[in-house]
Amino acid sequence: MTVIVDENVRFEARVPVLIIGAGACGLVAGLTVKEFGADVVILERDAIPRGSTSLSSGMIPACNTRFQKENGVRDSTEQFAEDIFFKAKGNVDRDVVLSVCEESGRTVEWLVDCYGVQLQLVKGFLYPGHTALRMHAPPSRTGAELIESLVAACERVGIDILTNAQVTKLFSTASGMIRGVEISRPNNSRELIGCEAL
Repeated sequence: MTVIVDENVRFEARVPVLIIGAGACGLVAGLTVKEFGADVVILERDAIPRGSTSLSSGMIPACNTRFQKENGVRDSTEQFAEDIFFKAKGNVDRDVVLSVCEESGRTVEWLVDCYGVQLQLVKGFLYPGHTALRMHAPPSRTGAELIESLVAACERVGIDILTNAQVTKLFSTASGMIRGVEISRPNNSRELIGCEAL
């Protein structure tokens, strides 16, 4: 992907927020942006949204969830963070790890309660390196089901997902602010889409 400094490029369309990639991360980001009141479009290079998450078991580690409490699991932000510090041999930003751990449980519950994503605590399987049961996954234990649930949630709240849209160029101002993208379609056509945030 090329970054081009061009203050004068003309875009065929504009949206407030563009997200590149309709994997789990991009879809959850889209839901977050929409919840804060901004219109968002998610760009996906493949014919259907999936990302690497679809190839996984769809497990999301989180602490302090009601699903853990309902199953008698005792866990904390600090315990989760210590597991990550130990596994990463300290080669992580402690503040970032603590922040992610702190938000993990609320995020899982938010996906379940606000968007109907079917997640449940995985029992009887202690994920390597974890000292508590904290993996949450869809009933099928597949990333494909997780992605399908997230795509459905995005569709319900009116988030457009453009598939077959490979981002090939980013356009920025001289100060480095991204103004938009160029996407390439399978028929080799190209479109320029402007944005306020990427």
